[in-house]
Amino acid sequence: MSKYYITTPIYYINDVPHIGHAYTTIAADVLARYHKSKGEEVFFLTGTDEHGAKIAEAAKKAEKEPKEFVDALVPKFKDAWKKLNIEYSEFFRTTNPEHEKMVQEFVAKLNEKGLIEKKKYEGLYCVGCERYLKSEELVDGKCPDHKTEPVKQAEENYFFKLSKFGDQILAKIKSGELEVGPDSRKNEVLGKINQGLEDISISRSGVEWGIKFPGDDSQTIYVWVDALLNYYTASKIYFKEDSTSPDLSLERRGTIWPADLHLMAKDILWFHAIIWPAMLLALDLPVPKKVFAHGFFTVNNQKMSKSLGNVLDPIVLADKYGADAVRFAVLREFPFGEDGDISEEKIAARYIELANNIGNLVQRTLSMIGKYQIPHPTGDLPKTENKKIDELIEALKFNEALMEIMKFAEGANKYIAEREPWALAKADKTEELTEVLVKSFENIANIADYVAPFMPETSEKIKKQLETLEPEVLFPRLI
Repeated sequence: MSKYYITTPIYYINDVPHIGHAYTTIAADVLARYHKSKGEEVFFLTGTDEHGAKIAEAAKKAEKEPKEFVDALVPKFKDAWKKLNIEYSEFFRTTNPEHEKMVQEFVAKLNEKGLIEKKKYEGLYCVGCERYLKSEELVDGKCPDHKTEPVKQAEENYFFKLSKFGDQILAKIKSGELEVGPDSRKNEVLGKINQGLEDISISRSGVEWGIKFPGDDSQTIYVWVDALLNYYTASKIYFKEDSTSPDLSLERRGTIWPADLHLMAKDILWFHAIIWPAMLLALDLPVPKKVFAHGFFTVNNQKMSKSLGNVLDPIVLADKYGADAVRFAVLREFPFGEDGDISEEKIAARYIELANNIGNLVQRTLSMIGKYQIPHPTGDLPKTENKKIDELIEALKFNEALMEIMKFAEGANKYIAEREPWALAKADKTEELTEVLVKSFENIANIADYVAPFMPETSEKIKKQLETLEPEVLFPRLI
């Protein structure tokens, strides 16, 4: 039995979760559920990144200690994922003492191998990115992501010799051992490597809220080194060879690494496709099999921001439209990997599409089977594999997979409209009527399977209705 290890980024916990966090997590959950359905042993890791200057600053504003501040926010992320039916295997926190110890050990090993040196550095530092930016990266003198001017900062830090690993990373990507997607992002990564990599600072002297640098308590480990290592440390913490964890079978313990897929937004691809593989290669560890960066959201064609008041809260949306409609809408609206626009109005429109298509099909088919007392399949429901849907999910083309499912549902509705079972009943054409409604029953059973990774609650409701022949409204009219 093969394993499948998938991760979201661990979300920086300086505020409550929003629809952008939900987008990556929903996509990861769809893939985790899909691979489970194929009989694979799945480990789905998500969590929170809890160190660094931004968190210390946010805690200070809230008049709390950093640990107290993050402890109060973690339940909000867990609540959001519960509300959206996210079935993660583990929720990881970088304040986990075992993780902190392993991060120090990892950095100490880099140092032992002569891959770290201390030197003075002066540059343009973006607090939002928590990294130094080159002047050519700026747009009108500002960080392109945070629209703020970086501050000139000079300090003596420890540097990781990233420059030594460009050729190795290039070879891994070109051979396919490290897959970077989509292609547009892969080309960006290759372009950056070809320009030559510079050594990077992996410590901070002015940031107290972090993991102490091994051998020098005056510095803390750069928050991104701490964060990236979660994918590896989690694989060791949760799957020790002597572990009794029930999540993976005995033969899997101690062998979960490398990750099969890291999902993230495009603004952090640099860290995942260049810095992270270099850190692993430095200690002769396997690199992840694939990293994939999706695009950014706008809301009603504007950047999502508190000041504009257009930040979409996934909990509020799930309460109003149900988890499955939100899951469907965000993945259906535009291709995964590209930038796109979302809004509550678009989610509402997708909800109506589900009601008119799948909801209507289930309601009228089961009502007619009950009304005309048609014998229907019982026990294991019939299932027809749809290789196209599988291929699209595996290629992370979620919107196309959902279009294919909706096309199938539309075809099932069209079949009923064309065969007119009500007319067949009126004309006492019992054999033909049975044929039409049994075929429709089977179509619904297939839809229940096809939507399961995307809309697990809807899938279960449909399956229950197929067993009981008691149709209930899947997508009630919105008030």
